[in-house]
Amino acid sequence: MPRARRISSPPDVSSRVEGKIVRASEMPQNRRFLVYGKAKAGKTRLSSSAPEVLLVDVNEKGTESVRRNLNPYVYPVETWTEVNDLYWFLQEGQHEFKSVAIDGVTALQTLCMNFVLGEATALDASRDPDMPTRQVWGKVTQLMKTQITNYRNLPMNVIFTALTRRVVIGEDEDMGESMTGPACSPSVSAHLEAAVDVIGYIYKREVMVKVKGSDTKKPRTKTRLIVEGTERFLVGDRTHTLGNFIDAPDLMDILNTMDGKEAA
Repeated sequence: MPRARRISSPPDVSSRVEGKIVRASEMPQNRRFLVYGKAKAGKTRLSSSAPEVLLVDVNEKGTESVRRNLNPYVYPVETWTEVNDLYWFLQEGQHEFKSVAIDGVTALQTLCMNFVLGEATALDASRDPDMPTRQVWGKVTQLMKTQITNYRNLPMNVIFTALTRRVVIGEDEDMGESMTGPACSPSVSAHLEAAVDVIGYIYKREVMVKVKGSDTKKPRTKTRLIVEGTERFLVGDRTHTLGNFIDAPDLMDILNTMDGKEAA
């Protein structure tokens, strides 16, 4: 029986592959974040603290909290097509943005659902537009995963924000343990969680602060971002540089910490 002859790869293939092999320390240090919390918890404000950020307002209309001081550039999204247009604009690189914040993913999934339902109704006029089928959910999931991956792969810092929902651990919805996680479908949420470096839960808490020059204290609201060390919330820090939580979080400071630099 004749011996199988080994087929050698073309020289250009070897050079292309070798040209892409680098040390991990030489990889670009753009970071990806998922920040979720209740409405008015500070997600938009935290996103707007990223360097040279473009804030993508996905039908949230939540820029009031940042217009006076941080005042980021805002791209309002009202249709699914605009999400794709913006991706290609950012991918081409003819801009000065260093970060992009998708604010937020919960509304983005609704936008995607409306887009798919519109297509389905156009193909079948008898279909109830308010009752998504399994096929519709499948297409929504695939479109959402594609865009999450697209934005994750942009050569810039990427921040995704979302509202909260109760996540059941285990198959029994009534008896299983639960935690708080981002509000999107389970398959989309799993893809989003795997796409980022840091998952954080943001919330406001009331603390008693001593009044300057007095012995009295007064209540003050402060923002905290939890990134590790809890079973109540779905969180995680792939870099293990941020500790369990950050008070008064600022993305510029967070990025400096992750890169081993002193906060400004």
